Amino acid sequence: MRASSKLLFSVLGYLISTRIIISAPIEEFSISEITLQRSSNIISNSYIIEFDNSNDQEKDQDFVASFARTIQGEGINHKIRETFNPKVFNGASIKLDDEKDLNKLKKLKGVKRVWPVTKIQRSEFKVVENKSNSSILHSSIGVVEAREQFGIDGSGIKVGIIDTGIDYKHPALGGCFKKDGCKVQFGYDFVGDDFNGTNVPKPDDDPLDECVGHGTHAAGIIAGEDSANNVTGIAPKVTLGAYRIFGCNGETTSELVIKAMEKAFEDGMDIINLSLVSGDNAWFGGPESLVAEKLTENGLFVVAAAGSSGDKGIFKSSSPSTSPGVISVASIDSEQIDSFFIQPGSNSTRKIQYLTQDGNAIELEDSFSIIPTSNTTNSKDDACEPINEDLTGKVALIRKGGCEETKKINVAQAAGATAIVLYNNVDGITTPEFDQNGIIIPVAMISCKDGVLLIDEIKKDDNFTVKFPRESTLFDNLDTLKISAFSSYGPTNELDIKPDIAAPGSNVFSTFPVSLGSFQTLSGTSISTPFVTGILALVMQNKGKSNSTLARDILQNNAKPLFIKNSETEVEGNKTSIIATTILQQGAGLINLVDALTSTVIISPAKLALNDSAHFNGKKRSLTLTNVGQETTKFTFDHLPAQSITGFDGVNLVPIDTPFATNSFAKVKFSKSSIRLRPGESQSINLSFTPPKDLSDLDHSLYSGYIVVKDTFTKKEFYVSYMGMKGCLDTLPIVDNQSGAPFLQSGINDQKFFLPEDVLTVTMKGDDIALFGVRFAQGTKILTVDVIPAESDDDVKEPAEPTKAPTETQPTKQPTKTQTTEKPTGTQTTEKPTGTQTTEKPTGTQTTEKPTGTQTTEKPTGTQTTEKPTETQTTEKPTGTQTTEKPTETQPTEQPTDAQPTEKPTETQPTEQPTTTPDEDDGGIVTITTTVTTTPIDVPTETPLAKRSIKAYKLRNNELKSRAFDEDTTKLLVPNSLGTITNNGIIQFQQRNDNSDSNNILTLQFDGTIDKSNGEKGVELPDGRYRLFLAALRPFGNPTKKDHWETFTSSIIEIKRE
Repeated sequence: MRASSKLLFSVLGYLISTRIIISAPIEEFSISEITLQRSSNIISNSYIIEFDNSNDQEKDQDFVASFARTIQGEGINHKIRETFNPKVFNGASIKLDDEKDLNKLKKLKGVKRVWPVTKIQRSEFKVVENKSNSSILHSSIGVVEAREQFGIDGSGIKVGIIDTGIDYKHPALGGCFKKDGCKVQFGYDFVGDDFNGTNVPKPDDDPLDECVGHGTHAAGIIAGEDSANNVTGIAPKVTLGAYRIFGCNGETTSELVIKAMEKAFEDGMDIINLSLVSGDNAWFGGPESLVAEKLTENGLFVVAAAGSSGDKGIFKSSSPSTSPGVISVASIDSEQIDSFFIQPGSNSTRKIQYLTQDGNAIELEDSFSIIPTSNTTNSKDDACEPINEDLTGKVALIRKGGCEETKKINVAQAAGATAIVLYNNVDGITTPEFDQNGIIIPVAMISCKDGVLLIDEIKKDDNFTVKFPRESTLFDNLDTLKISAFSSYGPTNELDIKPDIAAPGSNVFSTFPVSLGSFQTLSGTSISTPFVTGILALVMQNKGKSNSTLARDILQNNAKPLFIKNSETEVEGNKTSIIATTILQQGAGLINLVDALTSTVIISPAKLALNDSAHFNGKKRSLTLTNVGQETTKFTFDHLPAQSITGFDGVNLVPIDTPFATNSFAKVKFSKSSIRLRPGESQSINLSFTPPKDLSDLDHSLYSGYIVVKDTFTKKEFYVSYMGMKGCLDTLPIVDNQSGAPFLQSGINDQKFFLPEDVLTVTMKGDDIALFGVRFAQGTKILTVDVIPAESDDDVKEPAEPTKAPTETQPTKQPTKTQTTEKPTGTQTTEKPTGTQTTEKPTGTQTTEKPTGTQTTEKPTGTQTTEKPTETQTTEKPTGTQTTEKPTETQPTEQPTDAQPTEKPTETQPTEQPTTTPDEDDGGIVTITTTVTTTPIDVPTETPLAKRSIKAYKLRNNELKSRAFDEDTTKLLVPNSLGTITNNGIIQFQQRNDNSDSNNILTLQFDGTIDKSNGEKGVELPDGRYRLFLAALRPFGNPTKKDHWETFTSSIIEIKRE
């Protein structure tokens, strides 16, 4: 197979939206096991275009048709896929006949940005047989009390559900569509039953859901009415809109998500429920996220699932919930669950709750003898070794612990057991976890307490038996008020706080298509999302529709933080047993409607993102309190700490699947201990945060907690969440080079090349092409891959000087007080720059870095000689020396008056870049345009990207290299680039998925052709030696928006076309 200069993706697992999930935990990764396969989540040659508002297209409804004529006139053969309402999204989607025309398209007047059309999956959810009681769930979040107190039911509020459609024929959902008295009054089917994400959709006016059920389940949570079957919606009198974007199987596309949001907006929806995820990408910026954000700015609520990847580590917030204005919803376990049970003894009425791995009942009709494999209840290795007793036709009772559950189950199965009942070795009950391969008998888990009671009863009765009835009953949930294990951890990749709030999402019983059984129990954050949607409908009915930001703040201020049980530690010198669960999973806490509607104060902002240590913005923050009650009252302030979370391997700084918690807390100081407010009055207080001192910067732990505001009159408490990182986000590697990757490999064999001096020889015929395997340790939003000449085995050199001098950096005369110290053997000469300079400090080294066109100063740990150059230059680092920020024994030469200090990267000042870009003849530098991309970089106007220095690690030996953006054209300067192998220069990515599949890896394919910066594509390179130069971008967040580039140079590729 031969491709023309394309980037092909090899990702086993889910490929979601515009972000690619790269996965496999470091400790389980074996390079020999990798099989390179190629697949993509991008719809071929299809793009979403955003038009430039400056051309006033919003007033020109015929602009798309005019634009189509324009591009046809440019010789670009195409088909318009979808057009959008310019009030929602000023753009269209298009399919090109030839992908080479994309560069022409992006350069046309009126084109602002271009994204690929991508496939999007339905939210993950789990079908289980245990079920919750809706009235109990409603009581736990203040719905029952609020509806009784305020007489609210959702009347007059429109809720749009963008999902799999709704079975509006269901009696609990009205039984009709678009008729008088119907609950579902609006809707549209954008896809048809047969749509799978890649074929042609067949839209129609009927959004009936009869084959999937997820949208119908969400509708029941929000507005269902069937008391006989114990289903009552949060807001049963809302008007529903059903917007179907999924067929019976497969995925949908990003353009259809936009179309559905557009239609919901046109139909006048007040709230949009998005039970879908565009991947665990933790970024904001895709077209569907931008549209969701625009709708929130126009006063709509958009509520989205936080994601169900709780077993995959931190930074797993799902898009579009990562949009700042979108409410991201986490899941908690229910207070009571409807569960299956064991009936012990022949005459007993006692019921013992049990859980199974798949959530289904054990299907055994008769009574069975139950035999403990150990007569003691404190055995540490029960059934960890083969047992001699014949268990044929009997149920084995086994204590958990000592070895894996899989081993215990296999031991009992080998002894002939008909079924197995595991009892926990600690308090509570958990779902059994085992490898199902080869296991053919049912397995149940009961609590430790019930296991001990069973053994006592068995000892008293030699003929003791148990039954497994098929019916279920309600049990108190021993894990109540606990974040669901599947609920994803935040924050976003830019350290913004997500999720925002939590709601019940585990074992929720609700409506399902009549053809699929009418009712079903599901779990997932997409199930907790409609709880928040329904509550928002009641808030809007009570408070009015005018201010969505106010309603969000009220809900977050009045949410209830969830706590770590049975914990005791010391906080700021005081013993306490009250420690909150990290806000990375719960956000503001469990939503509570009645407290929100009776709140006496609004606190803004409702959450505080403190950034990382290098860009810390917690020294002076403020909160504004407004008394919305009827009485003058005093408000006092306190601090509720939450556990700190570490989500990285402490050695290699790569993500781990199971973050670990520590009782390490920030300190908070308040400018006032209390304030007194009359009704309607507002006042601000200042806060100062100190990150936990007992956390190491190297661990990059995330600390969090709550500011507690207490109304001394009503005795009610209100909360503001905060979060920060101890350590610098920029020092976390983007590219993972700790486990045999990146590497080169031919398409015809499995031999892999890792080291800089390794040489892969390929003929570029058939499958004998170069495959570049890359794994990501952290999130990256932009990836570029250039081809550079490998003239020797040395690594890539710095870019040559541009032809035009920097616009502001001018040579400075030699200072009069210059000291020169003898340089001992092995140290280096340091040359002092004439203007500003930038300092970068990677882990383990310290280096002063200079953007292109100025000089880089590198200082050894010992003595040095300082010279003053007459022109700007770069000093190379001699072998064996270590670059440092400052010499430890001698003082540097006096700085010129305009020089900037070089102590810390956080104080770095940008250097003006050249106003023109050199041609290829000028030093061999060509450029990749970063603003003309398939997934473009947002360049903040308040801090132009062109005026910021770019820092890049070459990971193989931690040498520091300097890159820069051209000021006028915002281009990334790449040293000696011949062209790019990425399709049109830049693709958007996300961090790896961190699951147990060791085959997940991204594969870049190089077939010996390049795309040149002048627009030429598929240009064949002559035989020779080359390297691939990879650059990954992490835009660094709030509030400084500093960007971080990281680069990697591959082994040598030798092209020998025979």
